[in-house]
Amino acid sequence: MDKPTTPESASELRWSVHPLLEEPPAKTGLLVVVILGLSVLIAIEFSMPAYGFLSAALLTASMSRYFLPTRYALLEKHAVIAHLGARRTIPWNRIRRHTVVPDGVFLSPFAQPHRLDPFRGCFLRLRDNREEIIEYVQTRLADAAP
Repeated sequence: MDKPTTPESASELRWSVHPLLEEPPAKTGLLVVVILGLSVLIAIEFSMPAYGFLSAALLTASMSRYFLPTRYALLEKHAVIAHLGARRTIPWNRIRRHTVVPDGVFLSPFAQPHRLDPFRGCFLRLRDNREEIIEYVQTRLADAAP
C-alpha cells in the first residue's frame, strides 16, 4: 500500500487504493461467499461445472477493483488512473464538473449530470488523503478553467 506522496513542488500527488486489504475481513469474506455461492448455484442449475467456473471467473473479474490495487496520479496537466495494466488519462481542461462523495471524487467532462457520466467520467477513490486530494482537484480545475 502506497502512502499519498506530495513532491516538494506540489505539482503531483500519487497514491494507491486496495480495498481487499483496507476493508474489514468480514466484508471480503461475504463477497467471496456470494461469488462462490452463485457459481455453485449456476453449476448445479445448468448441470454444467464449466458454467460454474465461468461465472466465478466473470464475477471475480467484475470485482477486480476490489481484489486488485488501483493506482492514481494527479499531475500538473492531467489525472491518471492505472488498473490491471490499463491507464486512463483525463486532462484537467476536459473536466467540467467534479462531485465529492464520502469515498472519493467523481470527475466528469459534462457540466451537468449526464447519462454518459459512468462511461466518460472517472472516479478517484480516496483513502486517508481526502482533504489533500479535494484541494488539489479544485486548484487544478480552477487553473484549467477557460
